[in-house]
Amino acid sequence: MVARPKITICIPHWQVGRYMTLCLRSIRKHSLKYNLDVLVVDNGSKDDSLAYLRSLGWIRLVERPEEVHTNWPRNVFTAWDYAVRHSDAPYFVSMHSDVFIKSDHWLDPLLREIERSPSVAASGAWKLELEHPLYRWQKHVLGYTTAQLKTLFGRRRAIYWQQGHYPRDYCAMYRREIIARHDLTFLGVNGYSGGSHSIAQQLIDAGYQMGMVDVREMSQHLVHVAHGTAAIVPEKPLNHRRAQKKVERKVARLLSERWIKSLEADAALDGLRFAA
Repeated sequence: MVARPKITICIPHWQVGRYMTLCLRSIRKHSLKYNLDVLVVDNGSKDDSLAYLRSLGWIRLVERPEEVHTNWPRNVFTAWDYAVRHSDAPYFVSMHSDVFIKSDHWLDPLLREIERSPSVAASGAWKLELEHPLYRWQKHVLGYTTAQLKTLFGRRRAIYWQQGHYPRDYCAMYRREIIARHDLTFLGVNGYSGGSHSIAQQLIDAGYQMGMVDVREMSQHLVHVAHGTAAIVPEKPLNHRRAQKKVERKVARLLSERWIKSLEADAALDGLRFAA
């Protein structure tokens, strides 16, 4: 039997107990075939969600009580940086708390793409929700203009023009040792915005490639409620009322689906451990 590679998954958290319950139970239910190390970094939660996380024996919980929600998204990026440097796994997966797994093969596409070549340092998909064509065209034009300016001033071309879409950090896999060896960070550096854009661009600057998974394939394995926290955390509303109402309706529909209700009712998943 081929040994399963160890995979560290890091999920930053702040007072979204319902999401974290669903996220973690879905991981536990659909990951029997994988060798996982699940790390949750709590960024100063003060509600009962922290007690729930403390009760789970199959995760590693890192508590950062000094953090506050107004330090978002920086504390999300530093949580992933912490996990990279406190793991011995060859692969690292960044994840959001509003990602829910629905397939026993959910990591297979990420492993397939990242293992195509040693030069592939990251794998994942773009946003699961399709963008409006006009918005996509605007980003293409902006990407081209930015690329030309970067080339003019001696900088590498922007990632979205040079190599297409990069893996989004709601669920992306990285070669952990490469990030650690080159001392890369999820924080915004060198003019790159933080998170998946920053880390992907740094990897490309270092000579590595991205392994992209088609969004249609990715959506067969998981659901990502983009900006889902805004629907259940009053302290983190979206800036636009229309967008806020849209995400609230989206979350309400998802939470009413049968497979989600089944996860909420299956408390036995909390006490189970991954096989050694």
